[in-house]
Amino acid sequence: MITVRPFSPTDIPSILKVVEQSLGETYPPSLYLTVHNLWCEGFLVALENGQVVAFVAAVPTGSKVARVLMLAVTPKCRRRSIGRRLMEGLYISCRVRGVDTIVLEVRKSNKEALAFYERQGFSVFGEMKQFYSNGEDAWKMMKVLGT
Repeated sequence: MITVRPFSPTDIPSILKVVEQSLGETYPPSLYLTVHNLWCEGFLVALENGQVVAFVAAVPTGSKVARVLMLAVTPKCRRRSIGRRLMEGLYISCRVRGVDTIVLEVRKSNKEALAFYERQGFSVFGEMKQFYSNGEDAWKMMKVLGT
């Protein structure tokens, strides 16, 4: 059974594993504390059998705008609506905060993620050249939350 709850700093070791497995990236643990300190309600984790298997991390970038920094689901847990559940939790946090617009970036090569975000109601509104550490370009996407 999957449960979604707010991130806790004690989740950092598990988050590091999810990021490595899902995104192939390594970020300093302090990054996750910074994100948590900026907006703890925008950082949610999904657990299966008590283990973190996915998370979404977002920060406010304006009075009514939030930016998703990362959404990661371990490969073995994909295609089970966990990402959708995390995003639904994020939408609730956004509405409580008065956020009406969510933005994010996605690798141009990540067709699955692009299709996922489109199903979530996001639209491409621009691109960022050489956005990722390997030089890959990104699509900028946006969703306006309905009332």
